Amino acid sequence: MTRVADTEVLYHDLATNSVLYLDLAFDLHVLPADLLPYVPLFARALLETGAGQQDFVSLSQQIGRTTGGIQPQVWISAVLDSQFAAARLLLRAKAVPEKGAELLAILRDVLLQAHLNNQERLKQLVLEEKASKESSLVPGGSHFVDMRIRANFHEADWAEEQTGGVSYLWFLRKLADGFEASWPTLSAAMERIRSLLVTRAGMLCNVTIDAARWRRFKPELTSFLAALPSSPIAQSSWRIGEGPSAEALIIPASVNYVGKGANLYRLGFKPSGAAHVVVKYLRTTWLWDKVRVQGGAYGGFCALDHRSGNFTYLSYRDPNLLDTLDIYDQTPGFLTRAELDKTELTRSIIGTIGDVDAYQLPDAKGFSSMQRYLAGETDEMRQRRRDEILDANVADFRAFADALTELTAYGQVVVLGSERAIRAADARHPGLLHVSKVV
Repeated sequence: MTRVADTEVLYHDLATNSVLYLDLAFDLHVLPADLLPYVPLFARALLETGAGQQDFVSLSQQIGRTTGGIQPQVWISAVLDSQFAAARLLLRAKAVPEKGAELLAILRDVLLQAHLNNQERLKQLVLEEKASKESSLVPGGSHFVDMRIRANFHEADWAEEQTGGVSYLWFLRKLADGFEASWPTLSAAMERIRSLLVTRAGMLCNVTIDAARWRRFKPELTSFLAALPSSPIAQSSWRIGEGPSAEALIIPASVNYVGKGANLYRLGFKPSGAAHVVVKYLRTTWLWDKVRVQGGAYGGFCALDHRSGNFTYLSYRDPNLLDTLDIYDQTPGFLTRAELDKTELTRSIIGTIGDVDAYQLPDAKGFSSMQRYLAGETDEMRQRRRDEILDANVADFRAFADALTELTAYGQVVVLGSERAIRAADARHPGLLHVSKVV
């Protein structure tokens, strides 16, 4: 890490086949919580409303001619050993080094002169975002359920749900249904976000290129950063609002997405790297057999976030609801009784290591390094996790079973699915599910 024009810069000296990769990361923690749902719209508006003397079409054409692309991205992660989130709005750009100055000129224009008051274009973006989220509910149902569960446990997951989950969809529907009346509020929010977010004091630059080209690009980057506002920043506090312990969300579908989860740290369990081996084993044995093969779902799996401690069971295109929840609750017993031979354990260890150290191209290496830096994850921590994975044994499986026993008792349930299945489950267990309609 170095500093350029009073801005944090991460530089990765990698051979990139003569391509410059630049990520501008703006700290979302400078925004109050009520502005978070506007961030994805703001990110698109920077690049899709025009800037300066250019309209949207001419700006897009210039980006296409000059660069390899500029893509906005909202990236949020838990910080290790913390209840706080690393939350950034990213502009991810690439170009040949000879076009570096032109790339930076475009970025300066979109950051400082984007037409955020373009009412007609913003309306189109709202409607596009709403349609995109509604169309992704069925194919991406497990992801929505996962976000909804985890939002109860950690600031990072709550923020992710506000900017991409069911809560975000509800926000978009409200905005779209009364757009003309909401326009003054939306316009003010766009300008407020720009004034708080676009400052070099609260941003980080991530650069991936070889050393010789970095030396030529660094003065150009210095001039770019010096032209940005340098207003002081203040971190905002985000308060998580926990949802009901069991929630059912109705969508127009004939299948269900069934989830249950908890934060294992809160339950007194500190997952080591070995816990990921157990998760891999559950996905490929118990959950596959019970939820998919016997239950008829298209998929049954589980996920563990080692940064936040969140663990979730999930099913995909599931004809069942209560039966799947029963399978989740039987998982600790399966782990306690499981007789693992050396071959099964070795297979799970190899698969887990493959996930941890998957092959990456140079730009992905630089980006992953930035993510780990923001999340407080050092190389030493990563090596310790590898060692724990390689040393996994049967005792780790039994310890994880104890943690999942606590989850059975205290975990939160979210179901996204058909009205018929949800009403039937509610009739069998009145009051179990807090029912609401998404679409």
